[in-house]
Amino acid sequence: MIKIYIFCRHYLNTHKFRLVLFVSISMLASIMNLVSPYIMGDFIDQLMDAETMGFIYRYFAIFTVISISSIVLGYVGERLYVQLQTRMGYQLNSDYIQKLQHASLKFTDMQDTAYLNQRINSDASSLISFCIGIIKGILINAVTVMAVLGLMFLFHPVLAGVLTSISVVYFLLYVLFRKVLYQASLDLQESWSKYFAKLNEQLFSIRYVKLHGLFKHFAGRLNKGFAGLFSSALQHQRVNYAFSSLDRLVSIMAQMTLLIFGGREILAGRLTIGQYIIVSSYFTMMIGAVRYFFNLGKSIQSSMVSYNRLRDLDAGASEPNGECRLDKINSIELISISFAHDDKRVLTNINQSFKHGHIYVVVGPNGVGKSTLIDVLVGLQAGNYTGKVLYNGSEDIDMYDLRNRLMGISEQEPALLADTIASNIVLDKPGLIEANESLFNRLVKITGLESYISSLPKGLETQINENAANISGGEKQKLSILRVLLKDPDVIILDEPTSALDATGKRALRVYLDEIKKDKIIIIVTHDSDFIDICQDKIIQMTSQ
Repeated sequence: MIKIYIFCRHYLNTHKFRLVLFVSISMLASIMNLVSPYIMGDFIDQLMDAETMGFIYRYFAIFTVISISSIVLGYVGERLYVQLQTRMGYQLNSDYIQKLQHASLKFTDMQDTAYLNQRINSDASSLISFCIGIIKGILINAVTVMAVLGLMFLFHPVLAGVLTSISVVYFLLYVLFRKVLYQASLDLQESWSKYFAKLNEQLFSIRYVKLHGLFKHFAGRLNKGFAGLFSSALQHQRVNYAFSSLDRLVSIMAQMTLLIFGGREILAGRLTIGQYIIVSSYFTMMIGAVRYFFNLGKSIQSSMVSYNRLRDLDAGASEPNGECRLDKINSIELISISFAHDDKRVLTNINQSFKHGHIYVVVGPNGVGKSTLIDVLVGLQAGNYTGKVLYNGSEDIDMYDLRNRLMGISEQEPALLADTIASNIVLDKPGLIEANESLFNRLVKITGLESYISSLPKGLETQINENAANISGGEKQKLSILRVLLKDPDVIILDEPTSALDATGKRALRVYLDEIKKDKIIIIVTHDSDFIDICQDKIIQMTSQ
């Protein structure tokens, strides 16, 4: 439990004002609950000797104030809880997504993203809810236990001793079930995450399923995921029912004890009816508080599962990244670069220099490591290769900043966001099109997008669907090339840029690249023999290792 608190402490401190207010309101509401039984018991005893309605009106007013106050406090407390849980859950969720975005590709490429998404969201929400609830619950129930025990010792020491014994029984039962509860919760949460991934696979692969007629096969894959979830759910139910049954059994025994002791004391004249109601109410409160701590043990084990699952993701530690920020890229050097994937050598002792003012063409058959070379060059494989990559002679470079400001990369299979065409072109640089309107119009013509954009009813404001299903592969690549050229970075990397261009587009792109190369490093990966002619500087021939 302490580990979980330390883990979430930053988020709790960020919202400490709301948290303190939430706990204070909850404590005030709890105090009202503690006072109510005493007032009710006193009312009944006085009612036995009452001769007028005056005191009834007085108690009616007291109960009305307490009831309305409880309703108002309950609303405010619940409102604060929702705000705290939602905001902190989002922040923890967001932080772990960013951690994964900064993790090594070697780690993230091995993950099922749908599974990770459900896992992070579920575990983050679970931990934050636990921390908020436990701060409130422990304080309120600890106060309840101490206050009620004190009052019970005043009213009936024997019953106070019985309550203390029951507390010990609950503690021993929790110790007995602790490991079993943890394992059952772990299995269920893992099964839910895997099942969610299978559900996502069904919708994500609709085209694939249709294309290959794999309806039954995919139904079988989903059934297999459900079978694992179903089995874990049943085991979780068995363990939790056994735990809850013991909880109820002890609670029933406690109530029976109260019934016997209370009835005997009333018959002996040592307790009035009103006092019995007070004792009974406080006894029930005490049992409820003890049961809270008992069931808290179950919540702790469930939350420890979420804690450990999130901490396991820390194994994908952030990739190395330097601190130096460059104003301009003049040169890039690859020194003795070697890279292996799954023990298979992809790059061996690569030495290559790139200088601004030149165009470089990387050629070679499929599978020789051209894309890997580019990944290493732009820092996407940081920490996964041997050798050095130097920018302007320095190795300690902030590659995140460098790629954002000074590099532009058009991939062979570019990714587009579920957003407008304009947003996909400018990304995090709003106003880029308006500020460079003439250049933008020229690049639209060079990439052959003029007729495509003009044919769209909403033009650049046309929405691209999830997975870019409403746009062709050729148009995606053209947009990617347009995006890179409009950004006007120091380093331009184009992977198979001509596959979507016609002869006119190829010539126009060649002319434009030759025109701008004096201030840039341009690297082109291509199989297009006609386009290789653009290279007047260096052809990098890659061969199988």
